[in-house]
Amino acid sequence: MDAYRRNFIKLSAITAISLLMNGCGDGEDCREEGTPPGVLTVALYPEEDMVEHTAKRMILEFNKMISPLIFDGIILLDGKTELPIPGYTVAYDSGNPSGHRIAINLSDEFHLKESWKYTILVTEKVRSVCGATLPEAVTLNVVTSSRDPFGAVESEESQRSKIMIISDLHMNEQRACDEGYSLFTENGALLVEFLEYVRNSKQIKELVILGDLMDMWVVPMAYHTYHDGIGDTEAYFRAVAEADVNKEVIAKINQIANEGDIRFSYVPGNHDMLFTKEIFHTIFPNGHWQGGAPGTGVYSPETAVVCEHGHNYDLFNAPDSVTTSGSLLPPGYFITRIYATGNLKSTEKLSIKPQSTENKSAKLIYTTAWAAAVIAINIPNFDLTKPQIYTHVDGYTEQYSSNSARDIYSQNIGENWQKRQKINGVRYPNPEIIGILNGTGKYFWFGTLEYSAAAQYFSPSGSDTNIVVFGHTHEAMLKKDSVTHNKIYANSGTWIDGKYLNGDALTATCIVLNTSASSGSDLDNATLYQAVNQGGKVVLKKIDEKVLDHS
Repeated sequence: MDAYRRNFIKLSAITAISLLMNGCGDGEDCREEGTPPGVLTVALYPEEDMVEHTAKRMILEFNKMISPLIFDGIILLDGKTELPIPGYTVAYDSGNPSGHRIAINLSDEFHLKESWKYTILVTEKVRSVCGATLPEAVTLNVVTSSRDPFGAVESEESQRSKIMIISDLHMNEQRACDEGYSLFTENGALLVEFLEYVRNSKQIKELVILGDLMDMWVVPMAYHTYHDGIGDTEAYFRAVAEADVNKEVIAKINQIANEGDIRFSYVPGNHDMLFTKEIFHTIFPNGHWQGGAPGTGVYSPETAVVCEHGHNYDLFNAPDSVTTSGSLLPPGYFITRIYATGNLKSTEKLSIKPQSTENKSAKLIYTTAWAAAVIAINIPNFDLTKPQIYTHVDGYTEQYSSNSARDIYSQNIGENWQKRQKINGVRYPNPEIIGILNGTGKYFWFGTLEYSAAAQYFSPSGSDTNIVVFGHTHEAMLKKDSVTHNKIYANSGTWIDGKYLNGDALTATCIVLNTSASSGSDLDNATLYQAVNQGGKVVLKKIDEKVLDHS
């Protein structure tokens, strides 16, 4: 006798005993004449609308014990395909003897599609043992989870539909690695293996890097950016590409781009805002440059999806072609130079006292934020008035103190911020307080850049953008927008060393998009992963997953 028949006999016996001893088993006594049967209700069990795409059954839970009968044709499963779903049976849940749960069991031959919506129709013919019925037929929606983009797929499922997004690697030159101020020293081997998995994936159609692949800002203030044969910006970026920890990563990206199965697209960030299309193509000949206004870019890899680095909304880090003629460098460049000094191997950290600032609206907000940033860097005995920041980069030729660098921007910071945003292509400019809060990384909605994503792409009347992905903050996240709830905001996080991250922020993260436009599903799916090394193999650990239903 097979297991199914044994379970059915067992459950029938349990049902009969329950009826004899306890009536209906649901608080009603069917034996008393005139007792109303009540109303039947049904829900998914557990009460979640997402199941793993590998699941072989779905469970329904009723509020009353269900009458033993043949459920075929009474409880129906539909996947919105041209053909009916084959090979499923409906029976009591063998793992629960109460009689309240009914299982839809899928055959071994049938596999749920990933990120797909299925409907379960429970008709009015379902009865409780006491005769309770549903007021009307009930339709329950079930969404399946996404599939690991590195996993194997059946040949008939080999359609490439997924977009892999990473950002904020912050690769630096060999000097930075040798002297301890590079932010990217520990994840090189992991990233190479990760990219090899991307390359071999049969599901991924595009690799997008959202800025700060290379870093021209993290240079100690007393160091010359151009040195030892590095005479200009192009030579600097080429030196970064050739550093020991970086060169295999660059080679793997180029292998992906050159083979042509997966498109490689790049959107510039703030730490590589001097990375031009021409320089980009000297390093990645077959890559796709997605820059727009100098020092920034907006990219839509698919309809209703927008990708940016995110620095356009950060007053300290958005390109600034207004303050100093012939330069794009914003205030954050100088603060980063000070920050890089604090990363040197020989530096200990002590406190600094900020200088007083003038009490003038936008200027006060800006100078106070500058002082707070410098205090947080915490360099011992740091003299805020001593000229010690060497430049000779992007139109700057002088040697600056912290205060004099601050004052370059402070006089017209509010007025210039509005001009900067328009030049940088921001459609709905933010006030300076929002720009400053966006740069702090501390305040809900602002430090995460969620507010600006919603203001630019979700809230405007007639917006057809459903998913926005930023980088820049170094904090990976994935959530339904707090205002609309029918849009997704994602941040791809970072690959820098964990010691440079705040709180519980993760390193080696990525966002994978699988939208209805490519998959044929009713759903847009966004999944946040962290790459981890398990026994010499790269594994994607799923952190979160969100779907939008467009049916």
